[in-house]
Amino acid sequence: MSCIKNALLIIKQHKKALININLAFYTILILTILTTSYASEIQNYFKPDIEQVFAKPGIFKTTGDVYEHGNIVFSIVITFLVNLVITLSMTTLPSFIIPFIGILAVLYRAVLWGFLFAPIGPDKITMILHTLTWLIESQAYILAAFAAWVHGSMFFWPTRYGMTSRWDGYHAGLISTARFYPLILITLLISAIYEGIDAIYFMPLLLK
Repeated sequence: MSCIKNALLIIKQHKKALININLAFYTILILTILTTSYASEIQNYFKPDIEQVFAKPGIFKTTGDVYEHGNIVFSIVITFLVNLVITLSMTTLPSFIIPFIGILAVLYRAVLWGFLFAPIGPDKITMILHTLTWLIESQAYILAAFAAWVHGSMFFWPTRYGMTSRWDGYHAGLISTARFYPLILITLLISAIYEGIDAIYFMPLLLK
């Protein structure tokens, strides 16, 4: 469990940053939900694009098909892998190229979720019941944004960490991200397990 201790130590050293990212994410999410509640046509603008993504052959359609067939193990595995790819491709890896850029991607996700999942219209009960799933999943993305912030901070302000060059800071940031990632993986796994159980077992019962 030393990997978890390493991640918790990083959080302890930068707890204000993690708090601020959480505040920014959920403030944006709440504001976009409220905006969509008063202007429902915003949701209609985004939903067709999302529906097309799930209708076209690809990983998202495969994910939807797996849920429909009720295979809980496969559902958990594919949900975990999809969310991991999203985390790596939209937050972690871009931040290695342009520091901090992945944080913007996570905050944009808050905007998108607020518009798409605002509890309005015929699907509002489903959206409300699915809230816990989004909360758990959002924490994984927030943790990834936090890791990107720590990496960028080490790169731009290496002297704060006892280093003399930005290259040393960049390298230290990579190591920090690697040490922090087990916590992100665990959060993604918990999210995938809950989402699989929720979608296959809980939701059908609650919506009867």
